[in-house]
Order: sequence, then structure tokens, then C-alpha cells
Amino acid sequence: MRVKISRKEREKLFSTVIERYGSIKKFSDKTKIHRRTLNDWRRGACTIPLKRYKNFIKILGFKEVDFSPHIIFDYWHIKEASRKGGLITFSKYGNLGTAEGRRKGGLASIATHKKNGTLFNNIKSIEKPHKSEKLAEFFGILFGDGHLSNYQASISTSSQTDREHALYTQKLIKELFKIEPYLKVKRNENVINVVASSRNLVKYLNENGMPIGNKIENNLTAPKWIKDNSLYRKGFIRGLFDTDGCVYLDIHRIKNKTYKHLGLTITSYADNLVLDIIDFLKSFGFTPTNRTTQKSVYLRRQKEIVRYFKEIKTSNPKHYNRYIKFIGEVPKWS
Repeated sequence: MRVKISRKEREKLFSTVIERYGSIKKFSDKTKIHRRTLNDWRRGACTIPLKRYKNFIKILGFKEVDFSPHIIFDYWHIKEASRKGGLITFSKYGNLGTAEGRRKGGLASIATHKKNGTLFNNIKSIEKPHKSEKLAEFFGILFGDGHLSNYQASISTSSQTDREHALYTQKLIKELFKIEPYLKVKRNENVINVVASSRNLVKYLNENGMPIGNKIENNLTAPKWIKDNSLYRKGFIRGLFDTDGCVYLDIHRIKNKTYKHLGLTITSYADNLVLDIIDFLKSFGFTPTNRTTQKSVYLRRQKEIVRYFKEIKTSNPKHYNRYIKFIGEVPKWS
């Protein structure tokens, strides 16, 4: 998902950047966000990936409730682009033929391929795995950063911070379904996609609870087979946290004294899925909190966050490394 913010809010953000860092260049050097990218955001020339937007406002000391971004879901542009492409093709070449003509052409093509021995099977077979913790973890990854079209399953994540997890996901798909997914890097957007092209895979994932198309509009909720099994719930939460979660260090000052606490959050814009996250965490003895004005579920108790990383665990090195770093900065507890 990506966000679009108003000119007034862009001015608010970037005036803060200039005020605190002196220039866009210095902020770029500090955060490793390319100056061209920052200037594009500043001008509103492009939308901002949701995760990078959250990190951006956090760096500047703002809270999510300080802004009202317009959320743009992945692949929103494909339908409109297809329509425009069809109109252009029609204007150039006119009607591309009748249904009967296309049928005859297709049959002639098949006959030629049979004669030449070049006929191919367009349906890629997959192995249908038994239900397992790893399969549930993959569904958590899909529910977080994944998307199903009619022919592909894809997971989009940051090429800067989550490349190792993308490689893990690629390996997990191969292990579960015995097919070869590929990685596609969008360097100008700092995005890496794990893509598996298979109609059989899409059909299997859809039949087991992952909707095709827009996840939010399809009333996203955890599949029943995951809800009914403790081990599967654990795997699902792990996959979801690894894609749409964050561990952070909460720092605040009271009367010139600094306090530091660990925090853990999982974010979703699907209301039913937020309720599932809360239920799943409670089933493991955690005490999650959630504000209706926000789309995030939080763990704030220090011992629970430590227990999360011991029991639920993470397959994303980024999260584990941040956890190890932050836990060394907070007071010890028994």
C-alpha cells in the first residue's frame, strides 16, 4: 500500500526536515533516503510506500494521528491502464476480429504446435501441502504484504530493509509448493517483489482463505483452519508481524529524566483482521492494546515482548536485530 498526502501536510513535514536538519541533503545523508526521492515526495510527484511514510513521520517526531493520508492500495492502476491500452489499440487497428475468427485462429495455432511438437501446457502444477505451521506463516506473510491476481501470487517489501526476508519467502514458497518463484526489484521505488506465477497456486491459496484482488474490500479475515489450531495461529502471527509489524524503542522524558521501553506493533487496515490479531495474541496469554482511531495492535509490557521473541519468534532478521539492539538500551527486569 502507498499513501498520498496533501500539499499542506507535505509542507508541514518538509519544513520540519529543514528546521531540524538544515537541508534536504543532510536529512538524506542521515536517513539514507535518496534526495531525488525526498524531493519527489516534497513536490507530490509520487506517492509514498506506507512503511516508509510511517518511518518518515516517526523520524521527525510526529504521530500517525497528526496527518490524514489518503491510502492507495496496491495494483489500483492496473484496471485503468488496461482500459486505456485497449482503447489505444482499437483506435490504431480497429476490431481485432470476431469471436468465431479468433476461435478458428486458436485451433489453427494449436494444430501447428502439435505438428511441430511445440505444444506447451500453460497450467503450472504445484504440490498442495498439508496444513502446517509453515503454511500458516506463509498465509500471514500474504495477508501482510501479499496480493493475488488471477495468475500470480506476489509479496512486495522493502529492498533496503527486508531483502533477507524476501529471500526467506522465496525459499518458503519453493519448499511448500515445489515451484520456482522469482525476485523482481524496482530500484527506483526501493521495492522487491517475490512473484510466483501459477493459476493452480492462486486457486489453492484462494480456496484456503486468501482473497483475489483488493484484500480490504474483500473483508479480509484469518481463515478458519488457522483460527482453530494453536500452532497455526502462532505461525500466522509470525508471518503477519514479519511483514506488517515493528519493534521499536519508546523514549519519553519526565522532569528531565529519560525513560525507555520496548514496544511491538502489528498494523492492518482490515478491521476484522485487527480483531483476529487481538484474539490470537490473547490466546497465547499476551495483553494487546488497540485504539479504534488507529489500525495497529500493540504489545507494551516488557516481559511479554521478550516472551514474544522467545515463543512466537521471527523469520525476519531486521526485526530480530532491532530487538537485540533495543533490549540492550532498556532497564533490566527480573
